[in-house]
Amino acid sequence: MTLKADFDNISHEWILSHIPMNKGILRKWLKSGYIETGKLFPTDLGSPQGSSIPPTICNMVLDGLEIQIKKKYHKTKVNFVRYADDFIVTGESRELLENGVLPIIREFLSERGLELSEERTVITHIEDGFDF
Repeated sequence: MTLKADFDNISHEWILSHIPMNKGILRKWLKSGYIETGKLFPTDLGSPQGSSIPPTICNMVLDGLEIQIKKKYHKTKVNFVRYADDFIVTGESRELLENGVLPIIREFLSERGLELSEERTVITHIEDGFDF
């Protein structure tokens, strides 16, 4: 599963309230914007691109998602693997993933100003393979 325009939409308010680091530095970094063709484009939402910080922040924003899934499905075969803004969730059945796990993921992301990319989110049988 992949996030839709993740770095463009991460909620500054959520990041400032939940990311454990110096808030002054974090706020300055979030508002730093980017320069394109000599013009400054400020960032009021999302995070500036081009460094290792956006994937790190995104990874921190996703902290707790696995816990939320396991809280409900601790007795079921559900597995979670992530890297930066991409993650894989495997489960016992398509129905479990569609009707149980996906709503948990969508709610978790929504609280952070994020949503899944419907184009890049695929539920498939593991024997059919997938790209990560």
